[in-house]
Amino acid sequence: MVYNDKLKREIPKGWEVKDIKSFMRIFTGKKDVSKAIPGKYKFFSCAPEPITSNEYIFDGAAVLISGNGSYTGRVNFYRGKMDLYQRTYACVLDNNDYKIPFFYYTLKYLFQPIYSGGKHGSSIPYIVLGDLADFMYAYNSEVVDDFISQIQALFNKQILNKSEIEHLTKQRDELLPLLMNGQVSIKPTEVNCDLSVFRVILKGKLFMKSKIVHSIIEKLGDCFSSHQLDVLQDTINEVLADYDLIVCRSKELRTEKENEELLNSFISAKRIEGCSAKTLKYYENTIRLFLKKTTTELRNIDTNDIRKYLSDFQAKNNSSKVTIDNIRRIFSSFFAWLEDEDYIVKSPVRRIHKIRTETLVKEVISDEDLEILRDNCTEIRDLAIIDFLVSTGVRVGELVKINRADIDFQERQCVVLGKGNKERTVYFNARTKIHLRHYLESRTDNNPALFVTLNSPHTRLSISGVEVRLRALGIKADVCRIHPHKFRRTLATMAIDKGMPIEQVQKLLGHVKIDTTLHYAMVNQNNVKIAHRRFIG
Repeated sequence: MVYNDKLKREIPKGWEVKDIKSFMRIFTGKKDVSKAIPGKYKFFSCAPEPITSNEYIFDGAAVLISGNGSYTGRVNFYRGKMDLYQRTYACVLDNNDYKIPFFYYTLKYLFQPIYSGGKHGSSIPYIVLGDLADFMYAYNSEVVDDFISQIQALFNKQILNKSEIEHLTKQRDELLPLLMNGQVSIKPTEVNCDLSVFRVILKGKLFMKSKIVHSIIEKLGDCFSSHQLDVLQDTINEVLADYDLIVCRSKELRTEKENEELLNSFISAKRIEGCSAKTLKYYENTIRLFLKKTTTELRNIDTNDIRKYLSDFQAKNNSSKVTIDNIRRIFSSFFAWLEDEDYIVKSPVRRIHKIRTETLVKEVISDEDLEILRDNCTEIRDLAIIDFLVSTGVRVGELVKINRADIDFQERQCVVLGKGNKERTVYFNARTKIHLRHYLESRTDNNPALFVTLNSPHTRLSISGVEVRLRALGIKADVCRIHPHKFRRTLATMAIDKGMPIEQVQKLLGHVKIDTTLHYAMVNQNNVKIAHRRFIG
């Protein structure tokens, strides 16, 4: 990061500072905008002829900003033909409409309008054209292109939803008066008379109420006398006087919505418990995939439904037993939460037992392979990473978060942030200390990260960056299946083999349960053989 005098804050190294007028033309309804600030800015009115003295037609795609009134500073997007008032600004890109999402979100979240009492001395909140044109922001073309590629689908969905809402609102406003005054009628056979398909909303406006009451009376015509029906109709009208009845589209849609709400509540509860974003995403995707396959309410799902889903999933995807058991554990957590929250009486997953999986002896990196890896390192950074991983046993996600300031060379230790945002101290050996010092002394960048990319602008190394680099080193050194987690398993196994108490290994690796540590530590079979001869003979 470097300090920028224009923005009065730090920005990423290699980024530029741009202003809105560098990319966008600004349209407004005000007459002769190009003369508003002679010689400084070039603005354009939206059409050669005004509709009125203060309004112009605009036709195209633009980021709109409200210049005054109660919505001063409100940012929106519009594509099409519209009337622009003199205090409505339309920011338009000439030939790069695909960049519209970037400028929309930039102005929406970063632009600060000038309000009353500001530098222009007005008593009324408003935005000055020049302030909007001069608005500056940090800009990097590659980052912007990457941002747009990821956000474009979401942005288009927002625009489509807005268009649909406007269309449906227009239809509602046209049809509702006709329904209320009887100009449009609905046949009794077209009205679903099951009261369970209606949701009651207090103090709403009248919406198809008379038709609904008529359908109920018609259905009960054979059960009551004429006088009784009249009394019943008056009673229903009186009870529903302060309510709106909104017709639900179907039972399936209600079930889908209720299930979605329960899933969101469960994910929120797990987030509060401290689960990582990666874990929450895994939970959400797994449960949502299950909910898409069922039209049953969660309270009515039984054990056989879940067994069938797991069996079908395994057959369709050829999944391993480990994968199926992971899904079972997620379902167990979800339905146990539903039970605890009294949404269901009993979890249907209770009777589905843990799936037995094969116990495989996972490989560790031998001393010879470690030396071969070190010999094939052409970059001091890679050598420092290998030694740091094998001597500390940190997770790769923890490794990339470490900063230079976290390293204590005097005590040969480091503070890392593990799962659940829990800090712990790890320790490294003398070899690692030497290689780390050489690596840090060779760097010329100001990035606080402990490990950065080799090429400029030397950004913090990512998880995938570490994985790809180690895999490439393994291939080059002809050492099979080299990945960051293998170093962690190697440390645990080496510590156990050399007699370190399992509780201390647990502390070093940051495990909550000691069973997890036992899964990592593969006891050397030769040590088992020696111990057998020593103690049993």
